[in-house]
Amino acid sequence: MVKSVLLLLPGAFSGYGGIEMYNRQFVRAFLELGQERGFEVRTLILNDETKDVDDRYAREGEDRQIGFGGRKVAFAAAALRGTYLGRPDLIVLGHVHFARLGRVLGRLSPASRLWYLAYGIDVWRALSPAIQRGLAIAESILAISRYTAGELQKNADVPPERIGLLPCALDPAWQARYGPGALDARPTTEAPPLLLTVARLAAAEGYKGVDSVLRSLPGVLRALPDLRYEVVGDGVDRPRLESLAGELGVRDHVRFRGRLGPDELASAYRACTLYVMPSSHEGFGIVFLEAALFGKPSIGGRHGGTPEVIEDGVTGLLVDREDVAALERALVRLLKDEKGRAQMGAAARARLEERFTYVGFRSALSAHLEARHA
Repeated sequence: MVKSVLLLLPGAFSGYGGIEMYNRQFVRAFLELGQERGFEVRTLILNDETKDVDDRYAREGEDRQIGFGGRKVAFAAAALRGTYLGRPDLIVLGHVHFARLGRVLGRLSPASRLWYLAYGIDVWRALSPAIQRGLAIAESILAISRYTAGELQKNADVPPERIGLLPCALDPAWQARYGPGALDARPTTEAPPLLLTVARLAAAEGYKGVDSVLRSLPGVLRALPDLRYEVVGDGVDRPRLESLAGELGVRDHVRFRGRLGPDELASAYRACTLYVMPSSHEGFGIVFLEAALFGKPSIGGRHGGTPEVIEDGVTGLLVDREDVAALERALVRLLKDEKGRAQMGAAARARLEERFTYVGFRSALSAHLEARHA
């Protein structure tokens, strides 16, 4: 039976990416389960400051959450001290790159069980021998998708019986704030039609497929001359993408909006006709869930974990990221088919409610705890 848990996470409250969103839910779910079952949870977060902690996920008075603002030595020292003094029953390491630290913690407290989290691209290539040795002593590694689980098995030689699935879910704070009105609203036809992508525009994340969407636009505009495309997000790759839009002659139809706050982002989802992100390396794709909340179908990449979120032909369409002609056909098809979009949007919203809510996420985590610590 679990009496104490130590969570060691890379980030949760100060970032805007999928990993941070996932970890916020992970913290909240563990705290709630701890309160229900009477076990203590302590959370150390490498890249956050303590002041960043959001009380929608970890309220004041609950078990302590401590941030280290990127100070790796201090984070590691606190993890060592917490393990040595607290002897937690379960230690959850929130990234496979914490595996070296995990090996030390395992020697320091052999009775502590070790879990890891695997998100996506972090395990999509051969892992170093040092990381593999750290993962080898883990009781369980929780992956966000079946695709990520398969890559972990292949690249780290982890037996399938030690890999569990804990898929992403829509952020409960996001759904609480925007869900009721959005869930009651019917998708509307926008005039002019509007495409939306929400993504980090980092040079290392060019695989998101914004450039493919831009390259498809000249053909799409021949069929829908008043089309607009909005890109939400920022990063060092933005100038290149803006330049590409100019080179393709579509700059007047494209708006780079930068990073938006929650209310503006919700408005962007609500206003769009269709969500598009033909990413070739998506671990899951939480943005597709956000679009689904507003009844919007998505076009995504036929790669990675995206097919586990978008049901091709039912909640959206899947394309190969490099196949610009296929992307163009998919965009024109859905943009011209108001009835089909409405049906797909409704199906996307239903699939979200059935499979990807926070309640389901917490239930899945609870089941993992029961299975491993019955």
